[in-house]
Amino acid sequence: MELSYSNLIERDTIILDSCESKHCIKVLRKSIGDLVNVVDGKGTLYKGSIVSFNNKQCQIQIKEKIKEYGKRDYYIHIAISVLKNHNRLEWFIEKSVELGIDEISFIYCQRTLKKTIKLNRIYKTAIVAMKQTLKAKIPKINNVLKLEDFLKNCFSENRYICHLEKNNQKDLFHFKKEIKNNRNICVLIGPEGDFTLDEISFSEKCKFQPVTLGRSRLRSETAGIVACHLLNIINNK
Repeated sequence: MELSYSNLIERDTIILDSCESKHCIKVLRKSIGDLVNVVDGKGTLYKGSIVSFNNKQCQIQIKEKIKEYGKRDYYIHIAISVLKNHNRLEWFIEKSVELGIDEISFIYCQRTLKKTIKLNRIYKTAIVAMKQTLKAKIPKINNVLKLEDFLKNCFSENRYICHLEKNNQKDLFHFKKEIKNNRNICVLIGPEGDFTLDEISFSEKCKFQPVTLGRSRLRSETAGIVACHLLNIINNK
């Protein structure tokens, strides 16, 4: 199954923009009357047939609507520091969407080297990954926030922070019972150079439990992907 994406949906009609239309007609080789599958990024899968197309758009008549397509009964939120290399950040977005993630936040820490992100590029990366892995929902993507402000406003039932300080942290599987019972989980991933001791201390005051992702020292983007993968494994067991 191949998916197209559109946020231009009204009643029984879907409009694909020029980029999606080009892919549908020239890459997938669809024509008038052919059946197509479209997702809206909000969790709904539409099945319909092409009624018209040109260089700017493609019009599809909806035949079937499947709400909450592929919905899971748990919620994964990864908060990750902005990285100096934006390509690595986009790689994290791509792979975490492929694995399954519900919300992504970007944080600015004391050792974060860059304060800004290219939000439009990140969003486009998420859309491509969503379509390629046959998902119907784009994760909620939040712009950059100071770590302190993020910590004060995070209310996930299960909160964890990954850092390199040796405080006898447990791995995520140690918390599998509470993760499975309270399925709203947030994991904090720090910058190149890790969180400072003050940041770790403040996070623990905000009820973030320290965890380890294994013996290897991981890059920030790799740590985010590993955390996402482990949480999916725990919740699917």
